[in-house]
Amino acid sequence: MRKIQLAVEKRDCCGTTACGRLRKKEVIPAVVYGPSGIEPLQVLKPDFRKMMLEKGEGAALIELKGKSKTRLSLLQATQRNPRTDAYLHIDFREVDPKKPMVAKAPLKFVGDPVGVRDEGGVLDVVRHNVNVTCLPDDLPEYIEVNINDLHLDQTIHVKDLPQLKGVSYKTSLTELVVACVSVEEEEAEQAAGDAATTTAPTPDAAATPAEAAASTADNQAAKK
Repeated sequence: MRKIQLAVEKRDCCGTTACGRLRKKEVIPAVVYGPSGIEPLQVLKPDFRKMMLEKGEGAALIELKGKSKTRLSLLQATQRNPRTDAYLHIDFREVDPKKPMVAKAPLKFVGDPVGVRDEGGVLDVVRHNVNVTCLPDDLPEYIEVNINDLHLDQTIHVKDLPQLKGVSYKTSLTELVVACVSVEEEEAEQAAGDAATTTAPTPDAAATPAEAAASTADNQAAKK
């Protein structure tokens, strides 16, 4: 499993106002969830963007390098400003290299489905990742799903995914991953989805909840 290093510093200030001041200095507030609780951290924005470019869409273990120690972690979540797309907050989860963990593994679809190429169908991807249980070093960067022989009206479920050494699927084996469906069926699903869509909030209205959500972990950490 590939590992990516990221320099972090301990953060002494918590709360919405203090985090806002950090962001103006090109610093992103963060927390790491570990066995002893939640610890506030901070990361330089250029360092985090560089790490994200290196990580790409695949899974990776993040080595959080502080002044006194390095911790192995997973990127748990990021909050971003809906107007500017700037990072507001980062959540990491510390993992023990010797203990099994539950993590998300991205799916990588490879091949040219015969149902699309020769039978007039369209590919309907339902899942882009699955939950797996494994040791940190056994976490796959991605799970390759060969769809070359997928015909019209055929499906692939979690139970059909490749078996990987040291990895077990946590997502239900009956969950649908991808299907080759007719154009009419795809259009009907899209129409149903459009009908169910509610009015989206304006960017200004959405920004406030995003920043409020970003400060929740900080408030929890401050109480420790």
